[in-house]
Amino acid sequence: MRTLLLPLLLLGLQGPAHGQRVGVVLGGGGATAMTHIGVLMALEDRGIPIDHIAGSSMGALVGAMYAAGYAPREIDSLFRTDLYRTMAEGGVEDRYTYFFKHDQPDASVINVKIDLDTLLQTSLPTNLRSPVLIDFEQMRGFAGASAASGYDLDSLFVPFRCVASDITAQRPVLFRRGDLAQAVRASMSYPFYFKPIRVDGHLMMDGGLYNNFPSDIMYEEFMPDVIIGSNVASNSAPPDEDDLLSQLRAMLQEPTNYAVHCADGLIIEPRTTTGLFDFSRIGATIEDGYAAAMARMPEIEALVWRRADAADLVARRAAFRAKWPPLHFGGLEVTGLRKGRAQYVQRMLTDRDGAIDMRRFKSLYFRLHDDDNIGRLYPTARYRPDRGDFDLRLDVAAEKELHARFGGMFSSRPINTGMVGLRYNLFGRWSASLQALSWFGKFYAAGQVRLRADLPTAAPIYLEPLFTIHRTDHFRSFATFFDEVRPSFVVLRETWGGLNAGMGMGNKGRLRLDVKYGQTRDSYYQHLDFSPTDTADVTEFLHWTGGFITERNSLNRKQHPNAGEQLKVEARFISGTERTVPGSTGTASATTRARHDWFFVKATLDKYFLPRGVFRFGGLVEGVYSNYPFLSNYTATVARAPVFQPTPESRTYFLENFRAQQYVACGLRTIVALAHNRFDLRLEGYLFQPYRAILRSVDDEPAAGLAVSDRAYLASGSLIYNSPVGPIWFNTSYIDGLPEPWAVSLNFGYVIFAQRSWE
Repeated sequence: MRTLLLPLLLLGLQGPAHGQRVGVVLGGGGATAMTHIGVLMALEDRGIPIDHIAGSSMGALVGAMYAAGYAPREIDSLFRTDLYRTMAEGGVEDRYTYFFKHDQPDASVINVKIDLDTLLQTSLPTNLRSPVLIDFEQMRGFAGASAASGYDLDSLFVPFRCVASDITAQRPVLFRRGDLAQAVRASMSYPFYFKPIRVDGHLMMDGGLYNNFPSDIMYEEFMPDVIIGSNVASNSAPPDEDDLLSQLRAMLQEPTNYAVHCADGLIIEPRTTTGLFDFSRIGATIEDGYAAAMARMPEIEALVWRRADAADLVARRAAFRAKWPPLHFGGLEVTGLRKGRAQYVQRMLTDRDGAIDMRRFKSLYFRLHDDDNIGRLYPTARYRPDRGDFDLRLDVAAEKELHARFGGMFSSRPINTGMVGLRYNLFGRWSASLQALSWFGKFYAAGQVRLRADLPTAAPIYLEPLFTIHRTDHFRSFATFFDEVRPSFVVLRETWGGLNAGMGMGNKGRLRLDVKYGQTRDSYYQHLDFSPTDTADVTEFLHWTGGFITERNSLNRKQHPNAGEQLKVEARFISGTERTVPGSTGTASATTRARHDWFFVKATLDKYFLPRGVFRFGGLVEGVYSNYPFLSNYTATVARAPVFQPTPESRTYFLENFRAQQYVACGLRTIVALAHNRFDLRLEGYLFQPYRAILRSVDDEPAAGLAVSDRAYLASGSLIYNSPVGPIWFNTSYIDGLPEPWAVSLNFGYVIFAQRSWE
C-alpha cells in the first residue's frame, strides 16, 4: 500500500500545476466578446488560476494574448487605444497612409474589380473591412511569443488552443502547433467582415462557424479539473424568408453546444448592449465582463480551492516575455507573385543591399499596401535560432487587372453629373496603370486618359502623361430641377495634354511638376438679360503652362472631411495668345488678338482640430498672388481669373465676386459628429478679401477696384450622412453676389471634376 501511495503523494506535492487545474474557455461574439477581457481581469484579481485557455473567433484573440504573456489589464489598455479601434474598423493609422500612391480624387462611389482571366466575370468583395493593419499588428505582437514557445502552443505562458473553420474541406480545424498569429487570424476571419486566409493550402474562416464555444476542445486536450467559460453568443434563430443575412448564417454556421464539458464548471454570461460590430464602446464592454464575473465569483471560489500568487504570476509572466527575441528580419521571401512582380515587392521593402531596416519597415509595408497593383498582403514571421533573427514570409496577391468605377453628383439642383471610370493595372518590374474617366451631364462633361508609371528608383517617383477635354455649362437656373432652364450664360471649354512628374516627400507629402499645352474656348453673354436670338462672345486662348505643387495631405475624406489637414503651395507660369470674337450682347464689334504671359502663387491651409469626439472645429486660409492680365472684356477676364470655392456647392456656380488677381480668404467650420461619425452637422462661414476686385465698366471692360475696398461672404449649413457608398447631404448656402444668394439642395455623391490645365 505504501509503495502505491508514495508516488501519488509525491505527485501531489510537486506544485500547483499537478494539483487542481483550471481551464478557461472564451467564446466568439465579435465586439461583444471584449467582455472576456473583463472576465480575465476579475479572475486574476481574485487569485483564480488559469492553467489552460481556449478560444474561438474573438475569444481566440483575447485568449491568445493572455497565453502569449499579456496581463489582462495590459490587454485592456491595448484594446482601448486608437490603434486597436482602427484595426477593428479595417483602417490604417493615419501616419502610415501613403499620400504619394493616391490618385487624384474622383467622383466614384462604387468600385468593381474585374478578373480578365475569368471571362470578365466580376468579383464580389469577400470582406467589408481591410485586415491589413490587424494582420501586421498580430504578426508583430505574437512573433516573440511564438518563437519563445518553439511554435508549440503547449509551451506558451499558458497552454492554448483555438479553432478555425476549413471551408475547403468543410470541417473544423484545431491549432496545437504553428504560428500563433496565423492561428488567431484564421479563427477570427468572420465571413464578409475580414478576408479569410490560407493555411497549408486550405482557406480558413471564423472558428465560430463550427464551434463557437470550444469547451469540448478544452476538456479533450487538457482534461482540467474545473472549466470556467465566458460566453456572449447563442445559436441563431431560424432563418427568415425575407432576411438574406439570416439565410446565409443558417447555411454557413452549425449549431454550437454552449455547455461546459466538465463535471465541475460554470459559464459566465456577460450582458452588454454592445453590438456585434460596435467597437466604439470598448471600455464599457470590458467593464460589463468584469461585473458579470464578479457576480459569479462566490460560485467560482467554491469550485476552485487553489489560488494563484500575484507576485509569482508577475514573475512567471516576466520570465516568459524575457525569452521573446526582438523582432528583426534577416531574410525576406515573397510568395504568390511571379518573378518580376516579386522583385518589385522586394525593392519596396528593402535597402539597396537587400536588408530590411526595422525603423522604416512599417512605413514601407503600408506604402506597399497603398499600391494600386497590390491586392493582398499577409505577413508571417518565422524565427531562425541559427541566426538569432526572423525570416519574413510575405504572401502577396496582385490586384485584379481591370477596375470599373461609377459615381457622380445627383442633386435637386440641375447640376446632375454621372461618372464612369476604367483602370487597367500594368504590373511587372514597375507598378503602372492606364485610366480612362468620363463625366457626363448638362452642367459638366469631361473625358480624361492618363498613364501613371511608378519608377523603380530609390526615391519614390512617378511619371504621368495625360490628356483631358471638359466643358462646364453655367446655364441660367438656380433652384431645383423643376425650374425652366434658359440658354447657357457661360460655357467654359478646355482641351489640354501634358506630363505630370511626382516625387514622394514622406508619407503625407508629394511634390508634382508638370508641363502642359492646351486651348480654352469660352462662350458667354455680357449680361443676364440675353435672349435665345442673341449670339455669344467667344474667347479662345492657346497656351502652354508649367508649374509645381507641393502638398501635404492627411484629410480623412475626399469631400466634407472632419479630421486631418491639407497644406498646399503651388506656383505656375502661363503663356499664350488670346482671340476674342464679340457677340451681340456687348459693345465691342471687332475681333481682338493679344499675347499674355503671367504667373501666380497660391497657398492653402485646410486644418481640422479635435479629430475625435462629437465636436470638431476647422479652419481654412487661402492666399493668391498673381499678375493675371485683363483680357478683352470683363466676362472673359473673370472666367479665367483665380477663384475661391471652399465648399462643394460653391464649385457649381459661376462666382464673379470670388475671383481676383490677388486675394486672401479665410473661414471657420464647426462640425457636430453624430452616430459614430456617420452623421455630420456642418456649419461654415467664409470671408473673401481681394486686393483689388475686378469690376465691370460701363462698356463691359474690366476695371480694377480700389485697394481692399470690396469683399464677399459665403455661409453654408449641411446635414451629412456618410453612407457606405458616399455622402448624402442637405445643404443651405448663402453666396454673396448671386442673383439669388440663398440656395437649398439635397445631394448625393461627390462634386469632384477633372484636373484643369492651370491646376
